[in-house]
Formats: sequence, C-alpha cells, structure tokens
Amino acid sequence: MPARILIVDDDESYLAGVKEWLEAAGYETIVAKTYEDGKRALAESSPHLVIVDIRLGAFNGLQLISSTSVKTPAIVVTGFEDPVLRSDAAAFGASYLVKPVVPSELLAMIQQQLAPLSAAG
Repeated sequence: MPARILIVDDDESYLAGVKEWLEAAGYETIVAKTYEDGKRALAESSPHLVIVDIRLGAFNGLQLISSTSVKTPAIVVTGFEDPVLRSDAAAFGASYLVKPVVPSELLAMIQQQLAPLSAAG
C-alpha cells in the first residue's frame, strides 16, 4: 500500500504540480486548499505525511501540524528563508523547504520523513 500524503497549499498550480510529482512517484495524495480543509483532511484521512505551506490565510502550516494529537511527519514549504520558522518547524519534527520546490529534493525529504514509518512497518 502506498504512503498517503496530504498536501495543503492555497496555490492551485503548485498544489497540482506537487500532486502530479507524488502520484508519478507512487504515492497516494490528498489535497486541500485551506487551513480548515487541511485540518479536516488530516483528521479524516490519517495521512502518513503532510506537506503544508506556511501561509494559509489567517493561519499557518505550523498551526495545522500542531492541531492534532496524532504526530504526523511533515514538510513545511515556504516562499522565503526564515531562521525562526525553520527552527519552529524543527521543533515539531518537520522538514523545512523553500520554494521553488525541486521535485528530487522534495522526494528525498519525503523518503527521509517516512523512513521511521517504513522501519516500524
């Protein structure tokens, strides 16, 4: 069974691109365009990994990954380098990736985040 990845981003073209890359790599994807939809999808679909934009309207991706009692591996994506956000992401165990996203770099981060799950399963 392929790993299920939730992608949360308000940029529809980015969302479609990442979905295409991940499905081509054999992952199952779930997409959400808002914080609220992402929170719902996180609760309902139990993804193995979350890829989330840092800016989601009035909320941010760190709030999303911290909003659940189940610790889900995550990759936080942003359009700018910010040492404080990078540190905050690390505190949640999340990887930090600056756009523009290079598919090979994203796939390597996904494998790194999913490795503990693969070893356990």
